[in-house]
Amino acid sequence: MKENVQFIGLEKSAKDLIVSFAIDDSALGIRSLILLRTPVYEYILYDEERGVKVSLEGDYFEQEDFNMLKSIKKSGDEVKIKSTFREYQLYISNVKNSE
Repeated sequence: MKENVQFIGLEKSAKDLIVSFAIDDSALGIRSLILLRTPVYEYILYDEERGVKVSLEGDYFEQEDFNMLKSIKKSGDEVKIKSTFREYQLYISNVKNSE
């Protein structure tokens, strides 16, 4: 199922790189699909814990901390994000080009 994205947020700090997709949700209004990387601490992590973590607000499961980004593909107004345990299909036609 394709999720409709309203906007995309980008945050870069001294420790973190965060990309968040605001997805329409009938119950919550909006929920966030978050891609998070913390390169400053990666040197102390095991190899399988290094990289971009993927989480979807309200989508909790036992191995959530190990849901790592595998690939991102953009085709027109569609973005497909594959992670270790999930695949997300996003429709971004409502997102401004500047985002």
